[in-house]
Amino acid sequence: MLKNFYADAYFNRITDVTAEFLNENKIKGIILDIDNTLIGHDVPIPDETILLHLRYLENAGFKLCVVSNNRYERVKSFCNKIDVKYFVYDALKPRKMGYDFAAKEMQLQKNEIAAIGDQVFTDVWGAKRAGCLAILTKPLHKGGEGFFIALKRLLEKPFIKPYK
Repeated sequence: MLKNFYADAYFNRITDVTAEFLNENKIKGIILDIDNTLIGHDVPIPDETILLHLRYLENAGFKLCVVSNNRYERVKSFCNKIDVKYFVYDALKPRKMGYDFAAKEMQLQKNEIAAIGDQVFTDVWGAKRAGCLAILTKPLHKGGEGFFIALKRLLEKPFIKPYK
């Protein structure tokens, strides 16, 4: 059970995840988290570097899908701004439901999908439970996330330590 809290790979930022790495792992689609993976809290769109990296991944042949625990309006608006057509809102990560729906939307098997996020107990655990490659990134911004997320960040430290 504890193995589900350890990511398959760890990168500082999403921009460090290369097409070569994904191809080596036979990945065809990418599930993306929004908050603190692509943008900080209270930021409407990613910076230009992240937008360019998303286009690089698409041009390399990867399908992109945002899977978020956020509400429909926030996720749809965000995806329109970054030009990503597949998305799942109210995903209830770490439940498998959002990952299942994303795989169906992208018409891929879950072992062909990498899920990238910044939290162990939602993004990594959810990806592992669903059978996707779990990629953990450092959060873009710490602080301002609220008590519950701050507590989770403290509890996830033992699962991140092996990557540092």
